[in-house]
Amino acid sequence: MTSRSSELGTRPAVAAGSPSPRPATTARSARRLWFSAYVSLVCLPLVVAALSDPLAAPRPILADIGVAFGLLGLALLLVQFALVSRLRPVSRPFGSDALMQWHRGMGIAALVFVIVHPLLAPEVTWRAWNPFGGPAGPQAGAIAFWATAAIVVSSMWRRRLRLGYEVWRAAHLLLALLVAAAAFWHALAMGPYSSAPAVRWTLAGYAGLFAALLVRYRVVRPALLLRRPWEVVANEDIGGSTRLLRVRPSGHGGLRFEPGQFAWILTGASPVVADEHPLSIASSAEPNPEGGVEFAIKALGDWSGRTVPSLAPGRRVWVDGPFGGFTPSASDRGLVLVAGGIGIAPMRSILLTLRDRGDRRGVWLFYAASDWSRVVFRDEIERLERELDLSVCFVFEKPDAAWNGERGFITRDILARHLPGDLVELEYFVCGPVPMMDAIEPTLASLGVPSARVHTERFQVV
Repeated sequence: MTSRSSELGTRPAVAAGSPSPRPATTARSARRLWFSAYVSLVCLPLVVAALSDPLAAPRPILADIGVAFGLLGLALLLVQFALVSRLRPVSRPFGSDALMQWHRGMGIAALVFVIVHPLLAPEVTWRAWNPFGGPAGPQAGAIAFWATAAIVVSSMWRRRLRLGYEVWRAAHLLLALLVAAAAFWHALAMGPYSSAPAVRWTLAGYAGLFAALLVRYRVVRPALLLRRPWEVVANEDIGGSTRLLRVRPSGHGGLRFEPGQFAWILTGASPVVADEHPLSIASSAEPNPEGGVEFAIKALGDWSGRTVPSLAPGRRVWVDGPFGGFTPSASDRGLVLVAGGIGIAPMRSILLTLRDRGDRRGVWLFYAASDWSRVVFRDEIERLERELDLSVCFVFEKPDAAWNGERGFITRDILARHLPGDLVELEYFVCGPVPMMDAIEPTLASLGVPSARVHTERFQVV
């Protein structure tokens, strides 16, 4: 996800008590601050090692470069967990989509550093890659390497390996713990740079940061969620292999969110052992009397196809959120919403919130589906056309013979036909299957839309 660009014009009327969208200048400042902190954390061990050089005589330059790569790889691995530990101050400025993509990219970068690191050491032999034997220091390094490789491979090719999401997620966490422990042990055991007290204290600080994030994620967060249960109110089949799940808070104040954000819904005996999945919130961000929140869930796997239909009214669940930055600013700029499949869920939240706040800015909705049978919220969208300044364009891949609207996929020509002339002054929100989004982004660029105006929500976590 990208964050909001600068605001133009005046604010429309916003209902009292509703969350105020963050000004774009504040978001940019927050992004700069967090990115600077991230770069500093990644580079700090390398800087401390260089300033604390314990060597009496210089080493070969390649050996020192190898050590530098190793320290960079170690810092990247230990900081990785911070990117996905659901820290809202970090998630909001960048958006969870951007953080997840950065997390994947830095995982690959860390693997490259880990591979190159021993190759530049003149004394290293192929035995150093053996995780089952040899001295403790090199063996720990080999374990860290193979565990990192397993994380990258299983994440990039999860579907080809036929790993279920829950299995992959559990394995990912266990492998991450193994990587952190092994890499930390390897750094302390191998020296000579880690023999310097400053370097050891720095590495200990990183280990403490990792442990603190882990405790927060696996202990503190579930404990807090346990005190804030939610109750299923309704679970309706709305067609298109999609269910609309409505939940309300049980004994607490509920959830305040902005339109387009998402939350993790947890189903199980408790938040500690529950299955949890990220879902876009599909309801208006304006408060309702019971504090209820709605999720539109399409049957795409075991959990969504089997567990979700069994969530009967009265069932207890937990909601962790909100997260994400897929939210329009409060400017008077028009909005273009491009949805494919269940990507209509956050768009529904945006549209309902605009209605409830009396926001009359122009909105253009492009909704891609296979045919009419796969469209959800059809009647509601028709009502919103009358209640908002909303123009809707359905694009069907396989329509019946009677359909006289747009066919195929959302293309440059379709967008140009239905949008007003000044495309640069609009804000674009795109959510749907990954292939559709990969096609839409360059299509918008070809129309002259700046990348800062395009905001995305990729609901495929891995």
